[in-house]
Amino acid sequence: MAGVALITGSGGAVADAVAAELARAGWSPRPVALSAEGFGAAGEAPARAVVHLGVRTPRDLPEPARIAVEAGAARAAAELARRAGAGRLVHVSTAGVYGRPRNLPCREGELKAPRTAHERVRWAAEQASWAAFRKGAPLTVLRPTVLYGPSLRGGPLRVLALVALFNQRRRRVPIIRRGPVAHLLHLDDLARAVVHVLDHPDAEAVRGRAFNVADEAPLPLAEHLAAALTALGYEPGRILPTAPRLTSALLWLVRHVPDRALLARVNGRLARGWGRLSSRTGVGPALVPRIEREALHWMSADHYYDTSRIEALGWRPRHPISTAAMPETVRALVSDHLLPGSGAGALPAW
Repeated sequence: MAGVALITGSGGAVADAVAAELARAGWSPRPVALSAEGFGAAGEAPARAVVHLGVRTPRDLPEPARIAVEAGAARAAAELARRAGAGRLVHVSTAGVYGRPRNLPCREGELKAPRTAHERVRWAAEQASWAAFRKGAPLTVLRPTVLYGPSLRGGPLRVLALVALFNQRRRRVPIIRRGPVAHLLHLDDLARAVVHVLDHPDAEAVRGRAFNVADEAPLPLAEHLAAALTALGYEPGRILPTAPRLTSALLWLVRHVPDRALLARVNGRLARGWGRLSSRTGVGPALVPRIEREALHWMSADHYYDTSRIEALGWRPRHPISTAAMPETVRALVSDHLLPGSGAGALPAW
């Protein structure tokens, strides 16, 4: 089905990976800038497909304003697909729209109960796309789990920055026992999923459907951490017991205390500590450690998903087990001076 594919949404690693995979598959990817108000003349040309990657809005922007921008961009992407005569519209959403899964593995039809502003904003954007589908947009929704990859600058990789900040003078880092079970997804596999649904010959098999996208092996947090820490130059040390009561207390604080009174202060101190580490080791600012609501929720319960729907279309991840692919990501970040190796000395974080 290859032809012109318009890519909308915020630029960055995801957009670059999707564009590269489209080009490898014979498509002609073209970025189109859009906003809640619409798009420019670049979106008037015919196209076979539109891929909407969502737009990133500042976390300190009020939630209603974020919803207006991100949902408006989704509507603009659907209008772009209509004007371009596109036969496929792919909206890349997130598995976060489910909130904490009530049934495991979580299927696409499960209740959507987003817990944080970020998750609610993404669900509002996805709902805007579903409203456009009911008006005729050729929509397919992908809901990827937590992403990782050497070109990404956030997500679970910030956990490694936090570990590096506090453990530079140590070789052995204590890790929790087992921990919650969760999927990860390599960025390349998300890009491949986008191309797979675009190239699928049966439009009815993908149109008007949502698909969870994840690797094949949901693993406990301890296994994810052990693989990443080993690649970073550490050794997993003493096994810490899980503390569900402590996690519940932290989540209560996060839910009831405004960011400016809790997380903003903590993250400010972490940023200052990273700045001192940067001046000593030369690491860049892209992975400044920070604690986010989504990460605390993710670490508080199992999050794994049923991917049989997209697998029935013939898609399989190239990186089925994160512990095999994570070391390459970590080594790339160290090589790019975004994470310090375990041999560098550090100043106190606080």
